[in-house]
Amino acid sequence: MIEHCEREQLVNAKAGEATSSLLERFDKDLAATLTRHLFSWPLSPAVLLLGSLIIFSPLIEGGTTHVPVLIMRLTLLGAFVAWTMNRMRLKEIALIRSRLIPVLVLFLGWAGLSLWWAPYKNPSVQWVISLLMYAVLFGVVLQGIRTNRQVGQVVMVMVGMGLCEGVLGIVQYVWFGEARAKGTFFNPNFFATYEVAILSIALALLSGIPRSEMKRWQSVCLWSIVAITFCAFMVAQSRGALLALVTAVIFIGCYRFGKIALLILIVSLAAGAVIPNPLKQRMVDVATQDPYAFSRIDIWKNSMERIADRPLGIGLGMYKYSSFQYRFPIESSIVRYVKRAESAHNEYLQMAVELGVGGLAIFLLGIGIWGREVKVAFHSELEPWERGLVTGLTGAVLGILAHSLVDSVFHEPALVILLIVCGGFVFALRSIKKPDISRQSVPFSYHPVRFTLVLLCGVVLAVLIIQPAAGWYAHERGQAEAQVGRQDLALDWFRLASLIDPGTTGYHDASARTLVQLFHQSGDPQRLVKAVEEEGQAIELNPLDGRFPYRLGTIYGLLAEQHFSKDQRDLLLNQAAQAYGQAVHADPYSPLSYMALANIRLPQGRVEEAKLWLQRAVGTEPNYLPARVVLAELSLKAGEHEAAQSEFAAIVAVQRKYEREVLSDIERQFITVDLSPLGRALTPESKP
Repeated sequence: MIEHCEREQLVNAKAGEATSSLLERFDKDLAATLTRHLFSWPLSPAVLLLGSLIIFSPLIEGGTTHVPVLIMRLTLLGAFVAWTMNRMRLKEIALIRSRLIPVLVLFLGWAGLSLWWAPYKNPSVQWVISLLMYAVLFGVVLQGIRTNRQVGQVVMVMVGMGLCEGVLGIVQYVWFGEARAKGTFFNPNFFATYEVAILSIALALLSGIPRSEMKRWQSVCLWSIVAITFCAFMVAQSRGALLALVTAVIFIGCYRFGKIALLILIVSLAAGAVIPNPLKQRMVDVATQDPYAFSRIDIWKNSMERIADRPLGIGLGMYKYSSFQYRFPIESSIVRYVKRAESAHNEYLQMAVELGVGGLAIFLLGIGIWGREVKVAFHSELEPWERGLVTGLTGAVLGILAHSLVDSVFHEPALVILLIVCGGFVFALRSIKKPDISRQSVPFSYHPVRFTLVLLCGVVLAVLIIQPAAGWYAHERGQAEAQVGRQDLALDWFRLASLIDPGTTGYHDASARTLVQLFHQSGDPQRLVKAVEEEGQAIELNPLDGRFPYRLGTIYGLLAEQHFSKDQRDLLLNQAAQAYGQAVHADPYSPLSYMALANIRLPQGRVEEAKLWLQRAVGTEPNYLPARVVLAELSLKAGEHEAAQSEFAAIVAVQRKYEREVLSDIERQFITVDLSPLGRALTPESKP
């Protein structure tokens, strides 16, 4: 009996030890699993860099963006230099093979070559730097993302950022009373396309992953993202983003469901056109209230004219400056040529204007090669979630590219970063599947010359990146001093800005205008002489801008009013006339230069020449009444009473037409004239 009890105790002890061992092993396995999935999220430098840029870029506000752009550029430049130094230490570079890389290098080379013929170098240089940094970003995606987990981490950051932006946009529209939601973006159109890109990813994952492989919380999360991003898109009320949405949905629907997706889309669009919603209401309001609603067609037409005139392009960043010679009239506006297109509202046309037909062809070739890679990816062996992700990323890229047909999408850093990351992940996923085939090692050992060259290029680029931000900061301080009346201090800051960034015309122009104000305060003609030098420097840097020679003409006119001899006065007036003539050549659609030339020629007795300038002013801007008044007075002096009476009647008709409208400063400058002297002079000749 005792032996039996001892045996039973021994068996129980062994069983307890076994159970304890099993429980301990289970606890260790559970802890390891939880640690691996919840607490051990190793973030590679590439993921940290991409995630930081994705989070930071949508937070840039509108207006001047020098400091945020400085931060992003320096971050990418620092990452590239650090990566290069590290590769030098490891004595090799492991490169991902891609057919897109030679096209990218060719595009960057063409953009750099365009610097030679760009008339205003500073903006072109900054745009080339932007393109170089975007190329570095693509390299981070291509070379730095090496596992599916890293892809998932970056996609989660994108989706999370889109979700936060969407919630903020909805709150703005529903509770804050914003007319159009815009999130942290300065432009609701860009905000809407950002939401479309995130919506595309969520929709593709929902349609691509079988329900049996998706947990309930995952399905609920994705459907919530779809609902929030779609509502955010609607309250943004963007016509251009609607094109992006339709493009993305057509691609995802046709790939997943075939032709039936087109029928569903058509029914949805028809319902959107019938059922009241914010987007439909804005389309109605724009068509009836905005005189510039359809001016994009005119912009596209004169963009084609620019391409025909300069097939090689005018230079990066030069579109808005070349617009002085390519204005188009808005007939319903008081000032017919008040609008000067600063962008083509079509990135492909703008690319052709700035980089020529060759630059556009290289870019389109790159899109074609990327599309071929997408096709290859779809035909490769992918997991359902991978296939859904590739579908969503492709839809996001196509949506952004579609929106760029009608808006300046490539000028918004957040959307360009999203475009590069989404497009680059297609290559990254393929290289992850076949790492041995897609990678190639290139020797890259340390050498003093190589090290010095990399460091020197990095320093030069860093200086070029910092320069515009530092100059802008000094200019902003100058403007702040000018607003409180401290013109001397403002001039010091403007001169410092010119010293930091001597290639920017705006700083020289600001110095010239401040010197003119100081002249009015002190009466010292030397202030005007220095202003002439500053304005002349601005003209030399950018001969396309018609405002600088016009201001130079006014400065010469002020100098001529000082107590100089007749010969000196005539010389200064001739120099003023030359400056106004240069302004007419640069901007033939501004009546102010014509009027200024007439005001110079009339005291000189050159009446016929003055009349020609006035007639050109009226022919360009029929509502520019100061020129009409002078023409009527000249006709009256010449005994042409009928012509004077006709001009007087036209002036009265214009003033009556717009007397009840709220006018801008420039509109008041156009139609505000004193008709009393002319009316009294015409009264004896007019019939009651």
